[in-house]
Amino acid sequence: MDVYKKLSSLQEISKAQLSKIFSTNPNRKYLVIESALINPLERVCGLQWLKASGVERIFKLEAVAPNYQDGPIFYMIPPEFKVFNQVLNQIRAQVDIENPPSNKYHVIVIPRSLFIFEEELEQHGLLDSVVKLHSFQWMPVHLDSGVLSLEMPLVFNTLFVYENYGLMPALSKALWQLCLVVGKPNVICGLGQHSINILKQYDELCEIKGESDKTDSDFGALIVMDRSVDYSSALLTPGVYAGLLSEVYPVKCGVCNTKKLIEEKSAPNQPPLDNKFIPVREKQAVNIALNSQQDTVYADIKNRYFTEVTSVLSHLTKQLKTEKINSQEMALDEIKRYVQTQLQATKSRKLFITNHLLAAESIINVLGHRYERQKNVEIDIMQNTNKSSNLSYLDEITTTENDMLLSLRLFCLLSITQELSESETRTYWRKFLHHFGFHYGFALKNLISLGFLRDFPQSSNIPKLSLKIPKSSTFHANAKALRQVPADPDNINLKHPTCASYVFGGAYIPLIVQVAGMFLNSVPLEDIRAKLQNLGQVTIRNHKGFPLLCRNILVFVVGGVTYAEVAACNLFESLTGSKICVFTDRVINGNDLVYDVLSLPK
Repeated sequence: MDVYKKLSSLQEISKAQLSKIFSTNPNRKYLVIESALINPLERVCGLQWLKASGVERIFKLEAVAPNYQDGPIFYMIPPEFKVFNQVLNQIRAQVDIENPPSNKYHVIVIPRSLFIFEEELEQHGLLDSVVKLHSFQWMPVHLDSGVLSLEMPLVFNTLFVYENYGLMPALSKALWQLCLVVGKPNVICGLGQHSINILKQYDELCEIKGESDKTDSDFGALIVMDRSVDYSSALLTPGVYAGLLSEVYPVKCGVCNTKKLIEEKSAPNQPPLDNKFIPVREKQAVNIALNSQQDTVYADIKNRYFTEVTSVLSHLTKQLKTEKINSQEMALDEIKRYVQTQLQATKSRKLFITNHLLAAESIINVLGHRYERQKNVEIDIMQNTNKSSNLSYLDEITTTENDMLLSLRLFCLLSITQELSESETRTYWRKFLHHFGFHYGFALKNLISLGFLRDFPQSSNIPKLSLKIPKSSTFHANAKALRQVPADPDNINLKHPTCASYVFGGAYIPLIVQVAGMFLNSVPLEDIRAKLQNLGQVTIRNHKGFPLLCRNILVFVVGGVTYAEVAACNLFESLTGSKICVFTDRVINGNDLVYDVLSLPK
């Protein structure tokens, strides 16, 4: 069986696990879902399966609980104490303490329950006797060809920003479950502190619960790497269509489904203004599944550089018009055959093209006014040139764009690539707080702990932290050793790419591609270790599997992966005849990463 077909069937295992939880009460039941879990659950099992499994009605978790009548209630929530406390209060309001019901209330925590939840229930005398806690970790969701996601949005915030290791066992268990299905690769590489710890927990699970009985794995190598070893690939502005789509629209579980917002205009024939009287750029309503199997048009344009996308869509539109003209000249028998075999496909293709044209228009509306200049600035940053003009551009967008994520994202990119002085850092941070609020002052510590800031700006009211943050000169030395920054970005062919840097307009090659390439090109393992050890902790294991006999590689990126990195891997696949399956906790963009930096612990 093709490995991607096998990955598409992983959710049958998830259904079996969820069915086992539902079977704890065989009666018709109500399911109450926290809103963030709705889209992933649709991909895991779907509404029809839930109905067939005894779910009578499905509710979204609200502040006020509706009347659930007498049936059993299953709550499905993420491991957030605030959400759990909301559920607990609803249950307590419905329970008669003197005569509590048995086997009525169940709380399913995804991916795993926390000890503090048990403590809270026990404190109120509800644990097991009234409320039963369940942990449910679905198998990785196959979002698109070669893209697996656990849909765990809290990993970067908890694990990287606040060093809370509560979700790490869920990540190692997910890796163990996946390897039970595809087999354990003979070559394993871990890059980054969290990745190595996940591999240690994975080894313990193999010892305690056993390994796959497959003699030959579907993958020749497994690479587990931290998001923190390559922040640049997340912070740079992508140039490919799928990446830009996720920059402009919210993409949840591989689906982009938005409605056009109707805002009150400040004056007749004038665009709506934000809170700083800056025009709000219009976005069209779209409904796009970022899945090549479901949307053939998306399959054609997802990895194209955006300047090519509009011409492709225009060509497809002309084909539809030609097909319509030809259908008007058909004989009766030809019309019948056309209706039976092609009409439905034509309607679907027309809908796909319309959605992508609207999305392309929105991308131009939102990003077009600054895209080319930002691309040039980012190229200069990666080439380590024109620092003063780069800082001037940062100052300009901080003032004019009213977008704190955009501003801080570019600052983080500058900090890790071009050495900023203490004065430059102080000046920017003061301006950021003035523009976006002093309540974000706590985020400075997060920037330091994540490695975005080289030195801690001292002040009388901020304690000194002794952290060894790598200098930007180290970044360029590592990038040069791994050949990640092309010498002449202008010579990169964006229309017919042969270099993975095209996903960033020729500015940078994602690390994920270079690491996979070294294993596929049979670079000696000691040379690979020497090149990677400057990026962070590294471990490489070889159980008689190198050079790789199977040219399929599984890459597990802990902390999120971007669509630009996926596109780079797809290009490398086509150039080398290999397969690179990208596995992650969620698909992100640079704004998601910066948002977690500015967020309090979940």
